[in-house]
Amino acid sequence: MRSIRRCVSTNLIVLGLLSIGICACGEANDGDTTSTSGGTPDGSTSGGGTTATVGTGGTGTGGMGPGGTGGSSAESTSSSGGATTGPASSAASGGEAASTGGTSGECVTGQTRGNQVAVIGESFIAATHGITQQIEKQAKANGSLAENERYIDNSVSGTTLAGDQIPSQYRKAAENGMIKYVLMDGGGNDCLLRGDGDGALAAAESLFETMAGDNVEKVVYFFYPDPIGNQFASLKTCLDALRPKMKELCDGLTSPKCYWLDLRPTWNGHNDYTQDGIHPTSAGSIATGDAVWEVMKENCVAQ
Repeated sequence: MRSIRRCVSTNLIVLGLLSIGICACGEANDGDTTSTSGGTPDGSTSGGGTTATVGTGGTGTGGMGPGGTGGSSAESTSSSGGATTGPASSAASGGEAASTGGTSGECVTGQTRGNQVAVIGESFIAATHGITQQIEKQAKANGSLAENERYIDNSVSGTTLAGDQIPSQYRKAAENGMIKYVLMDGGGNDCLLRGDGDGALAAAESLFETMAGDNVEKVVYFFYPDPIGNQFASLKTCLDALRPKMKELCDGLTSPKCYWLDLRPTWNGHNDYTQDGIHPTSAGSIATGDAVWEVMKENCVAQ
């Protein structure tokens, strides 16, 4: 069954940096709240010293093995793209045509297939795939994802944006020619392992150009909470420098349209969201997945 939600343009101030207009959508149909299960990546942390962004829990420098992948093979078609970049822009307004069908200003639910959504990134996602599972659970409850379908989660622990690691996850997902939406993080390991925020930024620019050529419609880029612990001082410094640059890049995109989510407000004051200072616990994954889903719902992403 399809339900139509009317969108109303509002403004959201993200950490005092930029004003982002959000298309807030109303309630959709109730659906089955059963969530799908995701894979757990193989591998383990190694070494001693500092806790790595690339593994689950514990301490050590190094990364975990490859994470699981998901997705179904249902058929669909992708829509056409547009200009790759434009002036720094706000989130979708009420006049933007809904990507999932319908007329301008409408967001039609129930038309997105699991194999039209790619999830890419590193161990913040891939350590347990709990974030993806929570988003899928919300999508099914909203009537935006069929009960027997899953997103294509190609996130892999230990990967960086530079060096064509996270970008290759996208290309693998896009082999079916159906990807319309991308949910992603990236840059954490570039900072932790390489201290190279600028390399991550350049790789993201190239990745978004590839997505535009593939007619990807929308991206949700969720960026890390502050790491907890003195051992992550240099990581925090790098992330603090990279965050506004990556946000500016995301906000300026017109094809694909990019929606930026700073996870610091979601995580601040919740030490229970992490055990090692950087990776989410089950509670942290649920909170993060819910925050990502709200951005998706407000901007008619994979609805």
